[in-house]
Amino acid sequence: MASLRSWIDACRPKTLVAAAVPVAVGGAVYWNKAHHGPVGFSCDEVLTLGCCLGFALGAQIASNFANDLGDALRGADNVARIGPRRAVSNGLISAFAMRWAIALACALAFLAGTPLGLRQPVLFLAGSLALVLALGYTLGPLPLAYLGLGDIFVVGCFGIQATTLTVYALHTSPMGNGSHVPWSPALLSGLGLGLLADNILLANNARDKETDTMAGKRTTVVRFGYGFAKNLHAFNILVGLGCLTLVFGWVVGLLLPLGLWQHWLFRKAQAPLDFVPFLARSALLLLLVGFLCVTATCLGWAVSSNIFGR
Repeated sequence: MASLRSWIDACRPKTLVAAAVPVAVGGAVYWNKAHHGPVGFSCDEVLTLGCCLGFALGAQIASNFANDLGDALRGADNVARIGPRRAVSNGLISAFAMRWAIALACALAFLAGTPLGLRQPVLFLAGSLALVLALGYTLGPLPLAYLGLGDIFVVGCFGIQATTLTVYALHTSPMGNGSHVPWSPALLSGLGLGLLADNILLANNARDKETDTMAGKRTTVVRFGYGFAKNLHAFNILVGLGCLTLVFGWVVGLLLPLGLWQHWLFRKAQAPLDFVPFLARSALLLLLVGFLCVTATCLGWAVSSNIFGR
């Protein structure tokens, strides 16, 4: 029987930041642009945020489990791989047990999102699509990661979709009292978060370039090389922070020196082992961005969002 530690590692806790931050920032966008309540969120709005968070975490864990299983079945996670040991490929968790775990994670995500889907069918359809894409990242006949579409998937699903659907869910809540859906700041915030989250994937793909090449996993790093990965890393940081600065103001710009320092280190990396620390570093930057966006909103510092109008 697999140990609890093996299951925790298979969840890839560092990547869960990419699921939680868009929900928090989506709540901040809604508060800043569409919420006109007297003091704080109503109980219904808090429950809506909780449902969004539960769904996002469930979908992220399901995607991580599917990634573990899919890479093991396709031979991408082998003895030559550098970095944390993967559960199925190393025999820590059986493929059978992992399939059941994927089903359970999807069921929990579905359960968390059901109240939102019952309220607004569009959210049910969007959530179902998100789960299908999460599983199709490495499973199925056309796995996104093996076709070089992983970066687009991360930006679209764990950035734009997660943020905008959180805003929309809050808008359609029974106590939601916004006059309109603030699509522009929601989309811009989601794009910024998605680009920053993509650096988590980029760190993994740069680390695994050699083993991915042997397994036929055609990530963007495999297709275009380390130089492309390093340029994309810089683009993600600069444009990602820029998008969020437009929405939440100058406070987000305080993280630019940290982002530039991380990129300087990333650009210096040469061997696969050199890229190992960048998953945690990219997750930390994303977490700090989310914290500052929420803080700026709570303290009334997100004044630059007025460019979108109310």
